[in-house]
Amino acid sequence: MATDRYQKARRFIYDRQHFGIKLGLHNIYRLSEWLGNPQNSYHSIHVAGTNGKGSTSSFIASILHAAGNRVGLLTSPHLADYRERIRVNGIKITPEAIAEFVETHKKLIVQSEVTFFEVTTALAFWYFQREKVDWAVLETGLGGRLDATNIIQPRVSVITNISLEHTNLLGKTSYKIAGEKGGIIKPGVPLVTGITDNGNDAARRLREICLEKKSSSYFLNKSAYICDTSGRLDTLRIKSGPFAGLHAPVALAGKHQVDNAFLAVRTAEVLKAQGFRISKAAIKRGLARNYWPGRLMTVREKPTVIIDVAHNREGFAVVAETLARRYPDRHFDFIVGMVEKKHGPSCLETIAPLARSISVVPLRTVRSDDPYYLISRIKFNRTSVRMYPSADFAFKDLLENSATSDILVILGSHFIMGELAPFLKREGF
Repeated sequence: MATDRYQKARRFIYDRQHFGIKLGLHNIYRLSEWLGNPQNSYHSIHVAGTNGKGSTSSFIASILHAAGNRVGLLTSPHLADYRERIRVNGIKITPEAIAEFVETHKKLIVQSEVTFFEVTTALAFWYFQREKVDWAVLETGLGGRLDATNIIQPRVSVITNISLEHTNLLGKTSYKIAGEKGGIIKPGVPLVTGITDNGNDAARRLREICLEKKSSSYFLNKSAYICDTSGRLDTLRIKSGPFAGLHAPVALAGKHQVDNAFLAVRTAEVLKAQGFRISKAAIKRGLARNYWPGRLMTVREKPTVIIDVAHNREGFAVVAETLARRYPDRHFDFIVGMVEKKHGPSCLETIAPLARSISVVPLRTVRSDDPYYLISRIKFNRTSVRMYPSADFAFKDLLENSATSDILVILGSHFIMGELAPFLKREGF
């Protein structure tokens, strides 16, 4: 019976997708007021950005948990299970809680034509209050200024980076996109960002917003830390600030994850300056214990299978850099499934120099990019490029025909990870 209630509630939430994306705060304000504004009952940290915001959010949550706090985490999208989006101390929201929320508030949700993401955000606000969290780390869904998460009053606002994405909704220049993402900056609330303040348009816009809001800003200073790649795990060395001297292994693979870890440490520095108790030991435990699946994650050996949810050119570039560094002079077999408007051809061009083969697949979503479109627009012909009818067909075929020394890399979208989850779980995912 409990399973039936959950499945019914889950279907109801997914049915809200037909309302599409609504950028605006009217619905979430109304729904949150109906719930008693639960988002005001705990401290929060707000995270926006183009890439890395999920990993950065998880690092921050892991550090706060290691410091002895009860921590809620809202991220999107999920890989295989809707419940992954909402966690407390790393544990997914219970099916019973989802069913209770929908059954109790269904009438208002229907009347207000609340979207999928708005329901999910309100559910997270409510669940975190119910679970008596001390902190909630909330990742934006799209943009920032008009994102449903943007009714919180955070202790710190974090913007990982900015590049051109969703230009039809956020603007066609980095200056305009920075303005939308910078909309999470609240008066007097510090900003921590992975952007360097070197006069680029994104930095200039964020600086303008911080001056307007009288908010202090912490732009990225590459000289403040070192990424050490000499050991089995990449490690973060802090050179300055209250955590100077810290040498911490980072649980997630790749130099870009060390950059994300540093943003989490910088956020912790700001919280420490506000009087919250966070020690070097908590930082070290938090970075080492953080578990965030689908980020350069090895799920099988002999042959090696690596998965990553990189979905744009920048994401593909950091994957390519990490693979080249960790496996010098090797070539890889890639399976790629993309969603629309994610610059698929340029993504394939990015990994082509490392590829022995690239297998392009359609995804089981109306947003799937057309493999024929992708292949027709790529400019290289040295690499073996092929199409498969589905991700699972490609995975099984390549796995069966691989030598134990081969390396298979799966990229392109959270959707492809979700489709392959039943097979990846059997391999340890």
